[in-house]
Amino acid sequence: MLIRPFELLVDRPKYVMGVAALLVLLSIFRLFEWPGLKLALEVDPSVQALLPQQGAELEKFESVRNRYSSDDLLFVAWIADDLFTPRKLAALKAFTRRIETMPGVEHVESLATAVHTRVYEDYTEVRAYLSDLPQSVEEATAVRDAVLDNPVYAGYLVSDDGRGAMLAIRFDPGLSARTLIRLVGEIKAASLDEARDVDQFVSGPLYVRLEISRLLLRDLFRVMPLAIVATLIVVGIGFRHIRGVVLPFMSNVVALLLTLALFVTCGNTLNYVNVILPPTVYVIGFAYAIHVVSDFDRHLTLGLDRVAAVRATIVDVVVPITLTAITTAIGFASLGLSDIDAIRLFGIYASLGTIFAWLAALTVVPAGLVLIPGGVGVRAVRRADQFGLQITRFVERRGRVLLACGALLMVISVVGTSKITVSTDYLENFPEQSQVRRNFERMNAVFSGSVPLQIVLESDSVDTFKTPQALRVVAELKNWLLSQPEIGGVYTLLDYIGVLEHALAPQMVDDDPVPASKDIASHLILLGGTEDIRRFAESGFTSTLLQVRARVVASTDLNKLTDRIQGRLDDLSPDVRGYVTGSSHLISRTLDEVTRGQVLSLLAALIPIYGVLVVMFRSLRFAALALLPNILPILAFFGILGWSGVTLNLTTSLVASVVLGIAVDDSIHFFARLREAARQSGHQREAVREAMSVVIRPVTLTTVGLALGFATLLSGELHSQAEFGLLAAVTIVVAWLLDITFTPALAYRYGLSDKR
Repeated sequence: MLIRPFELLVDRPKYVMGVAALLVLLSIFRLFEWPGLKLALEVDPSVQALLPQQGAELEKFESVRNRYSSDDLLFVAWIADDLFTPRKLAALKAFTRRIETMPGVEHVESLATAVHTRVYEDYTEVRAYLSDLPQSVEEATAVRDAVLDNPVYAGYLVSDDGRGAMLAIRFDPGLSARTLIRLVGEIKAASLDEARDVDQFVSGPLYVRLEISRLLLRDLFRVMPLAIVATLIVVGIGFRHIRGVVLPFMSNVVALLLTLALFVTCGNTLNYVNVILPPTVYVIGFAYAIHVVSDFDRHLTLGLDRVAAVRATIVDVVVPITLTAITTAIGFASLGLSDIDAIRLFGIYASLGTIFAWLAALTVVPAGLVLIPGGVGVRAVRRADQFGLQITRFVERRGRVLLACGALLMVISVVGTSKITVSTDYLENFPEQSQVRRNFERMNAVFSGSVPLQIVLESDSVDTFKTPQALRVVAELKNWLLSQPEIGGVYTLLDYIGVLEHALAPQMVDDDPVPASKDIASHLILLGGTEDIRRFAESGFTSTLLQVRARVVASTDLNKLTDRIQGRLDDLSPDVRGYVTGSSHLISRTLDEVTRGQVLSLLAALIPIYGVLVVMFRSLRFAALALLPNILPILAFFGILGWSGVTLNLTTSLVASVVLGIAVDDSIHFFARLREAARQSGHQREAVREAMSVVIRPVTLTTVGLALGFATLLSGELHSQAEFGLLAAVTIVVAWLLDITFTPALAYRYGLSDKR
C-alpha cells in the first residue's frame, strides 16, 4: 500500500519534475516581495518571541509594562573629558529632539527631557535641565553638578565621574522587526552626526539582540551556501556521477523552499532560535536523498536498467525512509507544545520540513534517476562493499570489546551530564574584541549598568507608599540591593521624594531620607511632583517600582541574582509584597526553563521511536536493544557538554534534536536491511554483513557531508552558531562510529537478525 503510489510515479517522471518546478517557482515568488525582489524572510530581534505565552511570570511582566512602561530600551552613550560645555550640551539636546521626531520612538529620556525642580523666593520652577542651554562652561558645569546631585539620574543619565551622558530610548512595541532595525540604524547615524568629536556608541540588551539578528541573517545567507557546497562536494566524490550531486540538491531545494514559503506566508519571522530551521530541513533531506541514490547505484551494479533499478530502489527504501520521517517529524512536533513561540515555531516547521523532505526524496529523486542518463561508479560501490565487509569482520572479532566500549561511553557520558551548566549568554556570541561587546562592557563600567531589572512592591491599601513605614521598606531594600556586587544602580520613589524635599523644604533635609509623616510626603508630591513620578508609583500609590541596573548578562548569573532578590522580597513585612520582573529577567528565566524543557521533549521523542522499532521487530525486548544506538549519541552529546564546560543553552540544546534525526535515520535503515536479510538467508552473520554492506556507503557519505556542512558554521561571526556547528559535527561523527561498530555488535551478541 505504501510503496505502490511511489512506484506509479516512476512512469511519470516528467510530470513529477514539472510539479516540483512549479512548486519551486511559487515558493520563490512568495519568498520575495514584488516589485523590487526584496527578501520577505526577516529576523525578529524583539523580546516577544523569547517570552512564554502564558504563566504567572508573563502576567506580572505585562501588568508592570501596562502600569509603568517597558524596560526594553536602547541606550546611546556620549563620553568626553569635556562633555559639559555649551556646544556639546547643545548637540546633545539637538540629538534628543531629532530622535523624538522619528516615527516609532515612544519616549526619550536624556538631560534634555529630565526634569529639574528649583525653588525661588516667589515661585517653584520645574523644567528640563537643558530647557535653557548653558552659555558658558561654568553654567554647563552647574548642570552637571545638579544632575549628579539628583539620585534619580546620577549614574544613570550622567556617569558618576561626569564624563558620560546617556540617552534611554523606548520604542513603540508594535514596530516590525525590519522597521526597528532601520530605526536603530537611523539613530546610530544621527548620533554620529550630532556628536562630532564626542566619543559615542549604542548599546544595551535590545541593541545586542538586534546585532545578533542582523548577523544571524547574514551568516544564514553566507554560511548556508558554504554548507551546501561542502555536502555536494562530498557526494560528488562519493558517487562519482552527476546524479549523485544534482538530485540531492534538487530534492532539498524543493523541501526547503516549500517550508520557508509556508513559514513566511503564515507571517512568521526568524529569530535567535528558529534561524537554524533552514539547515535542519536541509540536513534531514540530504540524508533521505543519499539513501535513495546509493540504493539505486547498488541495483545498477547488479545489471538492472535505470527504470527497473528505480523500482527496486523504491521497494527497498520507502519503508525505512517513511519510518524515519515519521519518528523524526514526531520528535520535532513535540517541540510544538512549547509555551515559547520561538521553540514552538521551530518544532512545527521542522516537522513540516521533514515531511516535505520525505516526499521530495521519494518523488523528485526517483524521477531524476529515471530522466538523467549516465553510468554508475562501480568501483566506488565495490569499495564501499569492501569497507562494509572489513567493518563486519572487525566487529565479529571484537564484538564484546565494542559493547564494553559502548557501555563505558554511556557511563562517562552520564557522569559528564551531571556536570552540565544551563546558561545562555547572548553577549558571548561576540568575540572579546568586538565593538558590540566592548561597548556593552564599557556601558557597564561607565554608567550604573546595562541590564535593566524591575522590582515591584505592592500593598492592598491606597497611599501605602506615602507612609514612612512603607518608604522605610523601600530605603532598606535599596541599601541591600546596592550591596549586591552585580548591581550598579537602584532608582526609587524615595529618591524622587528626596529630590522634592531638597527643592521644596531644604530645612527638613537630614540624614534620614524617609519623610517624617505621610502628610509631608503627600505635600511634597502635590507641590513639586510631575509626570515623572509615574516612573515610580501608580496614582493610588498602592504599588511602587524600583528600577535596578545590573552588570551581569549570562542567564545563570542573572537568575542567581534575581533568586537572591526574591528571597529578600519574601522576607518583607506582611503588609508589603514584592517580585522581580522586566524583559531581561523574564528572558533569562525563560531561556533556562525552555532549555531544560527541550531536553525533556527530546527524551519524550524517544517513545514514538521505540514504538516504531516495536512494530518493526514485533518484540519489546529487541526494540529496546535497537533503541540503544539512538540513545547513545544523544548521551554522548550531553557528556561532551559536561566535560568540555560548554553550557547547555538555547542553541546547543537543539543539537540533540538534529542529531537524533540523523541517528534514527541510520539505525532504522540498518535494522530494516538486517530484518530483510535475515528473512532471506536465515543466518545471523550473513544478515549483518549484508545489512552493513548496503548502509555503509550512504551512512558514511551522510556523516562526512553533514559534519563538513555543520563545520562551515565555524566561519560565522556568532559564537553560538559556531558552537552549534562544531557540536553537531562531532556528535554526528560519534553517531556514525556507533552505527558501524556498536550497532552490529549488538546485533551479533543478541541475535537481532534472527527475529522475524
